[in-house]
Amino acid sequence: MIMYTIEDDLVLLSLITVFIAAVVFIASIKIFKSLFPYTNVSEKNCLYHTWIEKPSFISNDPHVCSVCDTLIHGSNIRYCDSCGLLVDLICLKKANKRIKCKLISTNKSAKTFSHHWVTSLTSYPVICEHCSEEESDIVGNFFQCNWCQRTSHERCISYLDVKCDFGKYKKYILPPFCVKLHNKYKVNTSKQMIEKVLCTSWPIWTPLFIFVNKKSGNNDGSVIMSHFRRILNPIQVYDVIENPPEKVLLWLKNSTLNNIYILVAGGDGTVAGVLNSIYNLKLENDPAVGIIPLGTGNDLSRVLGWGANIRNINSSSILDSINNISIVKFDRWKVDVMCNVLKKIKVVNSITMYNYIGIGLDAQIALNFHQTRISPFYLFNSTLFNKIIYLGCGTQQFLEQQCKGLSKKIELYINDQKITLADLESIVIVNINSWAAGVDLWKLGNSDGNDFGEQSINDGLLEVLGIRSPMHMAQLKLGLSEPIRIGQASVIRIKLLQKLPVQVDGEPWLQPSCEILIKSICQALVIKKNT
Repeated sequence: MIMYTIEDDLVLLSLITVFIAAVVFIASIKIFKSLFPYTNVSEKNCLYHTWIEKPSFISNDPHVCSVCDTLIHGSNIRYCDSCGLLVDLICLKKANKRIKCKLISTNKSAKTFSHHWVTSLTSYPVICEHCSEEESDIVGNFFQCNWCQRTSHERCISYLDVKCDFGKYKKYILPPFCVKLHNKYKVNTSKQMIEKVLCTSWPIWTPLFIFVNKKSGNNDGSVIMSHFRRILNPIQVYDVIENPPEKVLLWLKNSTLNNIYILVAGGDGTVAGVLNSIYNLKLENDPAVGIIPLGTGNDLSRVLGWGANIRNINSSSILDSINNISIVKFDRWKVDVMCNVLKKIKVVNSITMYNYIGIGLDAQIALNFHQTRISPFYLFNSTLFNKIIYLGCGTQQFLEQQCKGLSKKIELYINDQKITLADLESIVIVNINSWAAGVDLWKLGNSDGNDFGEQSINDGLLEVLGIRSPMHMAQLKLGLSEPIRIGQASVIRIKLLQKLPVQVDGEPWLQPSCEILIKSICQALVIKKNT
């Protein structure tokens, strides 16, 4: 017989108290930061530089202030997110007045465009471009050009060519003399938008734009933006939440440029959003879209060779990898949700799909996960924590079985032919060979004896599969079972006979009875990374 004492109750009470205090403390910090965002100086004084606290990728202290030449360290350091300047906290106003930031637009010509030297260096050792002398420690008179990334001693700068050739990554850069802005001030603010881009005389030029979702994955978006702003023109790097891609790329409608690359740093939902923006612009020549995987599943990133996640955030290595790519076509699908409105069938919602659509079990898990993430009690934003939550949502369905008997709640038509369904809890319709963070469903079910074709992202066909239960889904994740292969089709129609969970490319919702029509509309251009 187990005996409980007052001491045991006190220990348990203490643990609960500590846990609650920790949760309240973390929640308080998040609320405080959201209500009182940190700013160093007023917006008026930030016209020439974008000051942030020293990012984690900057080498260890101490550093030299570019204004007063004194050693600075810790919380006293401020970093310009565009030009990479490092200054003391008390020197911010002086830096704004005395030192120009990296230009995004200028009236200078290509013939007279010169280096932009700054004393900020984020990695050591460095080698002087003129004397080839290597420095492994912080030296106040060592400079780096913001455009070509060359490094030089202060005493050696006069020996170098004044004209800047934009260096190794020249073909990805929008030079300031080619950029015309809507705003009259040629400075670095989040409100700047491109009005027009003039073509250069460079033989190879494929301007690169970076769209980042700061909230994806482990909150690495800010670091990625800082890295690329140092190498590219800052106006080539955007936060998708602050600057919608459709608005940013509006200038392309009147442009003759036909070789533009876009890298999207985020998850599958962010990538789909950028692809949708490009589609909505109705351009003659669509930009090709690649991926820097920051999300949880990253299924499209896996298919296109960009990997399951980014292991080392290094803009140079990412740009180097673009040298070995292929531009491929990617099927774009339209999902029309039709309901009976005043005795007439009308389209009440139209969604563009790229990866997959799920009805039933997988959509219910995605919906529960989504509701958890938008909850005010969601305190930790990391890929690992998201996967743990997803596992918990799957376990919940194993116990509750909310989608049991799905076969009696829907009608499935493939190319206008009604399909008799087995006992299922989920219908999954896929356009790519990766689902639920890397499961190749169509390949897993290739021993079913049916004479189906191979899967492709640009064949105008979708693959339809069934999942029997939460246990079956778990087995599929581990590669220990096979899905039910139902068929391939170019047109799919699904009748929902009652309210059911639906998800398209990871965006879930509860859908009342309706009819869903899925058909091909066109193709997007995506960047496939060659191995």
